[in-house]
Amino acid sequence: MPRQTPESLFMGRAEELRKLRNRLDAAAGGAPQVVLVDGPPGIGKTSLARRFLSGSAADCRVVKAGGDELETELAYGLVAQLVPQLPAAAEALREPALGTPHSPAAQDPIAVGALLLDALGHQGRAPVVLLIDDVHWADTPSLHALTFVLRRLRQDRVLALLVTRDVNDPRLPQGLHRILHDEATLQLTLEGLGLPDIVALHAALGSSALPRRAVARLREHTHGNPLHTKALLQQFPADVLDGSAVLPAPRRYERLVTAQLARCGAPARDLVEAASVLGMSSPLHQAAEVGAVPDSLGALAEAMRHELLEEDPAGAMLRVAFPHPLLRAAVYRGLDPAERSRLHHLAAARSDDQYAALQHRVHAAVAPDGDLAGELVRLAARQAETGAWAAAAAASTTAARLSTRSGLRERCLIQAVEYRLLAGDVSQAAELEPTIHDMPPDAEQQYVLGHLALTTGRLDEARRRLAACWESGDATTGAETLRKAAEQLAWLCLIQGDAPSIVSWARRGLDLPPAKRSSFLRDSLAIGLAISGNYDEGMRSLAHLPLSGPRTTPEQLDGLLARGMLQLWNGQLCEARRDLEQTFSSHRRGGLPYAALVALGFLTDAEYRAGLWDEAVAHGTQAVSLAEDTDQISILAVVHACTAFPLAGRGDFEAAEAHARTAMRHAQVLGDVNDAAFAATALALVHSGRGDDERAVAELTPFLSPDIVHRSGLDEVGIVAWRPVLAESLTRLGRLDEALDVLVPYEIRAAERRRWLEQASAARCRGLLEEAYGDQEAAEKAFRAGLRHCAQGEQGERGEQCWEEALLHLSYGTFLRRVGQRRKAVAELQAAHRTFLRLEAAPHLERCARELAGCGRPAARPGARHAGLTAQELTVARLAMRGLSNRGIARELVLSVKTIEYHLANAYAKLGITSRTGLFGKLGGES
Repeated sequence: MPRQTPESLFMGRAEELRKLRNRLDAAAGGAPQVVLVDGPPGIGKTSLARRFLSGSAADCRVVKAGGDELETELAYGLVAQLVPQLPAAAEALREPALGTPHSPAAQDPIAVGALLLDALGHQGRAPVVLLIDDVHWADTPSLHALTFVLRRLRQDRVLALLVTRDVNDPRLPQGLHRILHDEATLQLTLEGLGLPDIVALHAALGSSALPRRAVARLREHTHGNPLHTKALLQQFPADVLDGSAVLPAPRRYERLVTAQLARCGAPARDLVEAASVLGMSSPLHQAAEVGAVPDSLGALAEAMRHELLEEDPAGAMLRVAFPHPLLRAAVYRGLDPAERSRLHHLAAARSDDQYAALQHRVHAAVAPDGDLAGELVRLAARQAETGAWAAAAAASTTAARLSTRSGLRERCLIQAVEYRLLAGDVSQAAELEPTIHDMPPDAEQQYVLGHLALTTGRLDEARRRLAACWESGDATTGAETLRKAAEQLAWLCLIQGDAPSIVSWARRGLDLPPAKRSSFLRDSLAIGLAISGNYDEGMRSLAHLPLSGPRTTPEQLDGLLARGMLQLWNGQLCEARRDLEQTFSSHRRGGLPYAALVALGFLTDAEYRAGLWDEAVAHGTQAVSLAEDTDQISILAVVHACTAFPLAGRGDFEAAEAHARTAMRHAQVLGDVNDAAFAATALALVHSGRGDDERAVAELTPFLSPDIVHRSGLDEVGIVAWRPVLAESLTRLGRLDEALDVLVPYEIRAAERRRWLEQASAARCRGLLEEAYGDQEAAEKAFRAGLRHCAQGEQGERGEQCWEEALLHLSYGTFLRRVGQRRKAVAELQAAHRTFLRLEAAPHLERCARELAGCGRPAARPGARHAGLTAQELTVARLAMRGLSNRGIARELVLSVKTIEYHLANAYAKLGITSRTGLFGKLGGES
């Protein structure tokens, strides 16, 4: 009987292949799919993926990569495997250093994920199968970038096939865990082969038939594991398998591979062993050099005949690859330790990449090596200076393992936790917490445990440990450690709204020598001063910042977030958006992850206030996604609440309430009264939008309590507008005196601070209240004053009304209609209607239309203008009208180009046009 190839020996899995075909069909129709294949080693996960690719997916564009046990700490090693297979990949992904910490792109999973998303969107007409094998061994930065991509596939013809041993592996980022456990993800958990499959396997091996009872015994013995079943069928004759004695255990897979390797000639053996040291795939010439194989092609041919190696089609240069990760692992582990070390040393000597050479030296080490540990410590410091936190953490962890001194080992592990926190890898940092906890207590240990506790929301423990770090500092404690402790204590006080303590800790930290990396101290000082009512002093503390230009040094970046926030609170919306956008982009390129996400959250708020709701929804959704993916618990309340604001304004109450309630849960966990005010304001906007002012009042009344200790953030105007929302709901309920009590302190402080946006909001509430009291003259005076404040303040960047101005026009127009001044009312209501139509503010649009109808002026129906466009289609169309290309729109919304093309084509069809030019005729009044 002819020898069977590995592919022809594939048995069973018909149901799994059917489900994969169905998911591929859905992906081909523009509905992207995620499929998870999991199961123990040897169960056939990789074989299933290969059979699927060679069968149903044969006509697809296949892009594949696999995790490597030896490369779990190689930043973007997985992404580096994908890049050569993506012709449309941007140059930033094609740098020779990608896959090492030297690449600028390697500092930011968001940027790498966005570039991958863009490249996947340019793969032609055929569906794309993205195969990631051995996910459990992939490097963390690549997994964060992959998570970013998977969350943003919308209309792309992509099937992502992820293969792993354990879907609950703690190394996987939390964001990826959520995707893998999502009900939309197809999970195929492989079990052993059935009896018919074992019979077919036995026949394919060319052996004589086995009785059914022998097959049943074999399946029970091996649990149907294909690897073990095949091993027994090959090792033992039928009479042994069919006998009554206990079945023998199969020889370990490693021994089978060793026997297979022994049948090869010396050159082929040397080539296979050298390749195992270089990874799952490597250039043939490099493996031949390491293995000292003169006839590399002949050796490769023999290795392929014995099914030990195969040609890797990726890339122009001839590469060799192992058919299965277990085979490569068996060869590698089967090497004599001395031989394995020797080969790694040879690989290091022949590597042109210093980082790769260092990694080979690490794997070659057979005992602690102080010199090598020192090199890794210096490497970690260099990576930290550039903000490549994940690479710095990996180097520190390895240095700890190789260190010959216990003190250095402890310092390296402490530093590794700090770097992982800065990289946003909170779950991996938490894995080291027990080890750090068992170390002898000192200032550095207390600091990093406090930082970890703060990041994971354990505020009491964080305060205790950070304070202990500060108090235990002595002559041996580095100023950097004390400075970082002060930074985290200031952040903790900011979470709790304790303005005096924010300022105190920030000043104590700034009194120490300056840090090498960006810190939050300048931001904390300015924010603390502003919350305390010292806005001008807060702005003066940021005078060192240039207006624009590069943000590559701490001097250029520290405090930029605070300046954006203070400008937002002061109503300088254009300047606030500029600074917050720069903060986000700069900090995500190796700065402070939490500062980047705080900036994105408050950018959402700024765009909401400015009446730029498409941008607000896009940025808010992105902020929530990134904060959840990186476990940044301390900022989730703000980003969820800010995302709820425009959704509530648009009448998407279900989504807005979900965000608001999530925000409230996080705020309650942290005990953060300011975050709770953001969340309660979002909930109140949902309730009032639904016409339930009683519930709106119930959400906000608790913030009037005098028992709240730290009220600075609640009472300072411009931060969160809970008082005007409460005053308006009380007025509608007829509880006028209560409304007055709420409004007056807000009016006084807004006037004292000369903040036009808050003065306008206070004037609108005053107008509504005076109208309810029956004082028409005072009401009209208040409405006019509010509009004057808006005229003197800042409008949207395209000359559009801000949100508060639209509300003023509606309130004033409604008042004028009720007092019989219909002509004047129409002008006000039409101004409001234009803004509500542009923002898709459905509840307010309906109310405005009713008021216009009461004036005898029916408003244009929104459906006639939008022609049934979805919110996403309208957003894409508007950005196209601003002159952005499809790729530019994709980058703006962080979606793939295919998704943009899909939405734009739908918009064209619904509007009855064929090009961008036609958009101006249909939507020109809104652009």
